[in-house]
Amino acid sequence: MDYDWLPYDLKQRRRSQRQDRDRNKVKGWLPILIFGSCGALSIGVGIMEMGAGQMTELVCTRSIAKTTDKTVRCDRTITTGMVREKTLVIQPVESARIQQVGRKFRNAYRVILVTNAQEVPLTEDFKSDERETEQHTQEINDFIQQSSKPQIELQVDDRAQSNLFGLMFISTGCLWVLMAIVVQIAVNRKTVLIKKIS
Repeated sequence: MDYDWLPYDLKQRRRSQRQDRDRNKVKGWLPILIFGSCGALSIGVGIMEMGAGQMTELVCTRSIAKTTDKTVRCDRTITTGMVREKTLVIQPVESARIQQVGRKFRNAYRVILVTNAQEVPLTEDFKSDERETEQHTQEINDFIQQSSKPQIELQVDDRAQSNLFGLMFISTGCLWVLMAIVVQIAVNRKTVLIKKIS
């Protein structure tokens, strides 16, 4: 707007008010840009984390050949989100053991299937639940040693833990977005108040 018809003092005042408004607009958009970006990033990570949970299914069967050597074959299938991987055949399975990794105060575990040529992990990830890992290892070893059972089935479901972490990220992202909105409202109110006073 052209203020040429106004006296010099009023012109300066109008220009100063307009500059203040422009600065306040920039200050108002900066927090929403920062907080909003952090919120969107956190929500995106949470959604990806919720879709990264795995369900591992293991079916072990014993060979019914008329020989004294009844070999054990295990079929492992991993489902990640909606994607089901091709079943991996592991044979002959001779035993199962626990693999442990970790530091001084935190350890993680997973089951390893041992064949005569290689060692295959039951799950891709490690779990902090040692009791469940020991239980699965014991079940597999009992099946290998006892010839009475024709088949066993095991499931290791990591989706609950993954969903929990995903919800934590999404909740944090929502808080960031909420902070951005609150800051934006506060800056807008301050701008309106300055206008009324001036």
